[in-house]
This record gives sequence, C-alpha cells and structure tokens, in this order.
Amino acid sequence: MEVVSNRVTTILTWSNSISTSSLQIPQGFSIRCTKRLRVCCASDQTQKGNQLTVSVTGATGFIGKRLVQRLHADKHSVRVLTRSRSKAQLIFPVKEFPGIVIAEERDWKDCIQGSNAVVNLAGLPISTRWSPEVKKEIKQSRIKVTSKVVDLINGSPEGVQPAILVSATAVGYYGSSETQVFDERSPSGNDYLAEVCREWEATALKVNKDVRLALIRIGVVLGKDGGALAKMIPLFMMFAGGPLGSGQQWFSWIHLDDIVNLIYEALTNPSYKGTLLVF
Repeated sequence: MEVVSNRVTTILTWSNSISTSSLQIPQGFSIRCTKRLRVCCASDQTQKGNQLTVSVTGATGFIGKRLVQRLHADKHSVRVLTRSRSKAQLIFPVKEFPGIVIAEERDWKDCIQGSNAVVNLAGLPISTRWSPEVKKEIKQSRIKVTSKVVDLINGSPEGVQPAILVSATAVGYYGSSETQVFDERSPSGNDYLAEVCREWEATALKVNKDVRLALIRIGVVLGKDGGALAKMIPLFMMFAGGPLGSGQQWFSWIHLDDIVNLIYEALTNPSYKGTLLVF
C-alpha cells in the first residue's frame, strides 16, 4: 500500500497508576501488577465494542503525543511506555488524561501483556549534528526499544499476547535520489540511514508470525507544533530562509494529522499488514 502526500496524494479519511483496592474485577478480567505496585496494568479480555488497549513507545514524541491524544479522545485505553515518568506526566497530566497508564521500562512487560496492540515509535530524533556518538545512539535507540518490545510480545502467554504491532521505520530505507520514484518494493539504499532502517525493520520482523505487523516507512512529518517545520519557520520569520543550492531538491513529507490517522487505521483495519510507504 502506498500513501503519498507531496507528489501524488492519497487522503486517508476517516495515570498514572491504578489502585487495586477500588477495582471490581469481573469474570474474564485479568490484572497484573509489579511486586511493589509501581504500575498496575489491567486488561479486560472481553473487550467492549471497538475499544482497544494500546501500548505506545515514543508517546512523548511529536507523533506519539498526537496519537495518544487521538486514542484517548476516542475512549481507547492507552498505556504510555516511557523511560521518563516525570516527562510523560507533564505531557499527559491526570486531569486532562484520566485513566492513562504511564509505565517506565521495568513495567513494560505488565502493560504489553493484555494490550490489543503495541505502537512502536521510539527513537532519537535525527535532526541534529551527526557525531559518531550521535549516529550510534540514533541506531541503538531504535534497535534496542524495538527488540525489547518484540521480545515482550513474543514472551506473552496465550490470551494476553497483543495481536497487532505497528512499528515505525522511515523512507531513509531507500537512500537519496533526485530522480528516482520509490515504492514498497524498491531496494534499500547504501547510506547510513538506509542501514539504520534495514536493521530497525529486521528487528521488528522477529515478532511472532501470528501477530499482525505493520511497518510504516515515514517521511518528514510536518505540523505547526513541532517537528521539522518548527525548526524551519524561525529562519523565515527572520527573513533568513530561501532556496538551497538549485532549489530543485525534493523531500518526502506527510502532515502530522495524516500519519496519526494512518497509524490509527492500521490498528483497526486488518488489511494493513507488511510494509507501508507513507509520504
């Protein structure tokens, strides 16, 4: 499936902790807590209507924040898998996001088990100066989190294993070209980002075959509240913007709302499986 938004356009329409003392647990309902009750992740295997329980890595990032907002607004149960509880609590305060579970890495297992789906968006932003140390972190931040998520899904007992994994990757898979047109079947490039994406995708592909996997190759995400556009606008506001080189270069992009809509659709539409190229 190809979703394009800059040359050819396809528009897709479409806690914090929980106290166990106050919960009444009906039949068919399971609850897993860590020994010290840092986080309790409850799951109702007799799911009501179309409501999902979704665990999200990278939830405090540009795409993740908007996705969590959308899922919460639509009454889905959201579990924010983070390395910094304090940062996540600032972004998702209890008053505005009641019922959201925020779990640090030691509690991810309890949250992933019993989730219907996992969305994996974690990774260090690439819009920075690439020192050898930063390049290593760009790759490892993606590989390590994806590997952990896949291991936790694969290790989940029958009945509480997530059925869906939506895992981000990037159009950097293809390398760069000023003339070529790419689709999902195009070969990978030979540069650093292509190498990162190949290893990133290969790690996600280790998930159990009975889990529906959607690998989303994402282009540059634009939105007024952050991302690449937030870095470019100040230059133009100071009258310092303008064409670079010939001015004929192009880049693959997608609006923030469109990528969130696509991830949301991938969670609910069984036909979203395999590699999806979106830009």
